Amino acid sequence: MSYNWNYTYVGGVPRVKIATGSDIAHLAELDEKMWTVLSCPVKGLELDEKTLSYIDTNHDGHVHVSEVVATSKWLVAVLKDMNLLVPGTDEVRLDALDASTDEGRQLLEAARRLLTAAGKADADRIALADSSVCLERAKAEKLAALKAERAALEAVEAPFGAQTEAVAAAYAALDAKVRDFFLRGRLAQFSAESREKLDVQAEQIESISRDNLTERTAEIAACPLARIGEAGVLPLDAVVNPAWTAQWDAVKTAFDADVTPETWEAVGARLKAYADYCAKQDVKDSDVALDDESKSIELVDKLLHLTRDFFTLLRNFVTLSDFYSPGGKAIFQAGRLYIDQRACDFCVRVQDAGAMAAQAAASGMYLVFCQCTDRTRGLTMPIVAAITVGDTQNISVGKNGIFYDRQGHDWDACVTAIVDNPISIGQAAWSPYRKMAEFIEEKVRSMAASKESQLTEKATASIDAKAETAAAATAEAAAAGPKAAPAAQTGSGENAAAKSFDIAKFAGIFAAIGMAIGFIGSFLTTLGSEFMKLLWWQMPLCILAIFLLISGPSMFIAWLKLRKRNISPILNANGWAVNASAKISIRFGNALSDQACFPLSAKMRGQDPFADKGLPWWQHLLWASALLLFVAAVCWFFGVFTIPGITSPYLTA
Repeated sequence: MSYNWNYTYVGGVPRVKIATGSDIAHLAELDEKMWTVLSCPVKGLELDEKTLSYIDTNHDGHVHVSEVVATSKWLVAVLKDMNLLVPGTDEVRLDALDASTDEGRQLLEAARRLLTAAGKADADRIALADSSVCLERAKAEKLAALKAERAALEAVEAPFGAQTEAVAAAYAALDAKVRDFFLRGRLAQFSAESREKLDVQAEQIESISRDNLTERTAEIAACPLARIGEAGVLPLDAVVNPAWTAQWDAVKTAFDADVTPETWEAVGARLKAYADYCAKQDVKDSDVALDDESKSIELVDKLLHLTRDFFTLLRNFVTLSDFYSPGGKAIFQAGRLYIDQRACDFCVRVQDAGAMAAQAAASGMYLVFCQCTDRTRGLTMPIVAAITVGDTQNISVGKNGIFYDRQGHDWDACVTAIVDNPISIGQAAWSPYRKMAEFIEEKVRSMAASKESQLTEKATASIDAKAETAAAATAEAAAAGPKAAPAAQTGSGENAAAKSFDIAKFAGIFAAIGMAIGFIGSFLTTLGSEFMKLLWWQMPLCILAIFLLISGPSMFIAWLKLRKRNISPILNANGWAVNASAKISIRFGNALSDQACFPLSAKMRGQDPFADKGLPWWQHLLWASALLLFVAAVCWFFGVFTIPGITSPYLTA
């Protein structure tokens, strides 16, 4: 009989509910299609990496459904009650281990030996701190023994002194080319008629000779290393393929005479012996092989990591319930970003910048990419954060904020990129007007800059021309003598008259400007007259209709995008395999960001000494009177009311 699963709505969609030890024990029976996540990375999450590495049995850097199921089966075999996993504690009572199974009995014996070694033979429970200390001690002892063993090996000196590393790199790069050279020589000796075919082919060089050869280095490098000469000998002074000159110059320093296949192999053997010796001296933790006793300690450590973290993993793997719970934090949420009077809770580490840049826009969220720096610890960390409330006017690339990770460390955050998507319907309503204002502002700024540049160029050219003309006139006058001065002055006056302003030349421009102003004025007059014909209650409806006509499309598109916001692209870019919907509703999105909100009842104490001073009372009265007179004049013009003896031009027309 199949297990009777319970279901719940999480994130607006039905999901399997994992709440009890019995649910964990029957994970193998859960259809894989019903899992919210199929795979997640081991690194970069807010869950102990060691716990995830215990579950990742194939050590590929990802935790898969099959590995989670296998872990649950192992826990069933070693624990009497799976409900011990639900609280998430890092200690286990010894009588909770199931001694009726081979795995449970071995684990119980290992736990008792571990406690005895720690001086706690009478303890009835074991904690994660006990296993971690013992395991680290065992690994440290094994590592020290391995280092001592390798240090006792006979030392191998660097065969070529300070040049050994350069020679080794050049040898590795040239090995295949040199072997190819020797083989070509032997084959040419065997078949003399094939010698020309085996040598450097002129056709190969001619095919690329018309190109920029610096862009064809791959084709050049594919040619043989050198011309075929005496079989089995590569002279040290040989002219080699230009693509391999640097490597040949480095490697030939290891030879005392011309290179032969035997001397080439001998140098390679010396380099390999030295490389093997250096590798043995570089001992890592991964080189340590645990004995049976140490492996039993590791099993206890695995159990205690799982009793603490396994249920948390399931809440983020099977259902994503930690993310959708009020006040909850999913294991992919790295912390909180404070920026522009907002606190953003959906912050995720960026593991692959290229993948994140390619998929981020598909999330439908307004995202800011930040480079976070912890200067006290010398660390950097890229994150991406979603802004789900407020406006975007003050957010731009280069803006700074503060990021707090889950451990409470603070990082300086700087915005490096933005993915622009709607934040709210209200923000989208004013977006067309803001974009229009920005467009007009940019055009005015561009036109002003262009006109300023043109005027500057014209002024500079005019000054230069006048200076040259004056200098030339002075030189001519000096050469001709005093009698020529009046003529020069006359000529100057004629030029000035010729360059005088001709109003007829610009009459067409003035007429066009006048027509444009007339059309605009006529349009505004018609619009105002039609508006004033409306009844008083129709006027606000007309204004509302115009507002909806302009803002409606933007608001509708924003509504559609807000309903489709999804965290799956963000997680997929970080190596997750999300198997079910992970949408962010408008209400849930509002909960992912907090915006500064000052209470209306707050009492402001003190005055800003640099605040703009308000107008005196008489100026307020003057401006109010002017506004009333303007409104009255407009109403009179359109016939809203009449003045005895004075007829409105609009009514006359």
